[in-house]
Amino acid sequence: MGISLGDMLIILADWISWIAGRLINITIGALVILLLLRWVSDALGSNPFGRLSYYLRKPTNDLIYYVRGSQFYFPLKQALRFDPTYLMVLIAVAIVWYVALSIIGYLNTVLRGLGASLNLLAAGIVSRGVYTLIGTSLLAVIFFLMTLMTIIFINWISGSLNRVAYWSMHRISPLLRVFEFGGALAGFSFVILWIVLSLAASAVTAVFFGV
Repeated sequence: MGISLGDMLIILADWISWIAGRLINITIGALVILLLLRWVSDALGSNPFGRLSYYLRKPTNDLIYYVRGSQFYFPLKQALRFDPTYLMVLIAVAIVWYVALSIIGYLNTVLRGLGASLNLLAAGIVSRGVYTLIGTSLLAVIFFLMTLMTIIFINWISGSLNRVAYWSMHRISPLLRVFEFGGALAGFSFVILWIVLSLAASAVTAVFFGV
């Protein structure tokens, strides 16, 4: 008996989740190692213009410069009484790792929902299949908007993905204006929209998938 299209989508979702998760972990692990080597090089007073030091520093230069130009850098330095550059970079890396895995989770949920709905339709359980397909479609829209917001957030934290973040901001800005209430909530439209989308995703999951 062959594998159905629905089963293939579910397997694809698991495969994407596994591969992407490993790639993200490897990338961030390599970045942490480069930061550690950079810190050791600085602690030992190595010549920053030497060939070895240059190649150790180059992959992390943009992130280091971005963190030191952050509005949090000097207040945090004054509060901690030491240079918080590497601490801030590690926190930024942890946040990027978390949100990147969240995006993969969104894709995994949508693919598995689509696969389940196709299996139900193929089995002749039309009403349940359509019901699941509607829920999956709603989640896909919600997760698309949350992915745009995640890209913007990653760009704000790390200074990367500038072009994609600009496009994402252009797409999401009409919704942000809806949730700009002013007064005490002025400037919190991004957070409010994220909360609303998270609640919407939880509601759709509970109603259409019984979770």
